[in-house]
Amino acid sequence: IGSVKSTQKITSAMKMIASSKLHKAQSATTNFLPYQKKLDAILTNLLSSDTTYDSPFTEKREIKKTAIVVFASNSSLCGAYNANVIKELKATYKSKQHIGKDNILVYPIGKKIAEAVKKMELTPQGDYKEIAERPTYQAVQELAKELIEKYIKKELDEVILIFHHFKSVGIQVLTNTTFLPFDLSHNDEMTADKKAVTKDYILE
Repeated sequence: IGSVKSTQKITSAMKMIASSKLHKAQSATTNFLPYQKKLDAILTNLLSSDTTYDSPFTEKREIKKTAIVVFASNSSLCGAYNANVIKELKATYKSKQHIGKDNILVYPIGKKIAEAVKKMELTPQGDYKEIAERPTYQAVQELAKELIEKYIKKELDEVILIFHHFKSVGIQVLTNTTFLPFDLSHNDEMTADKKAVTKDYILE
């Protein structure tokens, strides 16, 4: 009985710490989401407008080399959170195997997905455990910049993101989306009312 009570105190403390971390992460996510959605809408409308501007980020070419950026956690005790991501990575990797193992670059964000990548006998394109634990703008920007530069130089023809989209504490939606090239039709929710949007841009 004493042992159970002692364990109960420890798990109760763990729950309080986890709740505090979750609240901070949830606040950051919900505060940034409206900004991200509106920015997506503006970018989609801009690129789909009748302008003469050609963006290298909308260029669709033959997929000879692809990058898969996978987001998971550094620790366990989170149900099927990591298992679902690993399963999706394996399915995506299998669908791309025809271009050759050396032409599929995997960027694992989180310790658990990094371990899974090594078990798949693949070489991780860096150590990004810190981003999973404490994501900072600078760290994320450096990774995004690397992927963008490789895409512009045609060292990559496609960049895929696999992650859980946060909807609520109890619901995270497993998402597999293309980061590059930019898909003009990906933001149907924000561009449904096209009559309300004035596509009149002057670009310099």
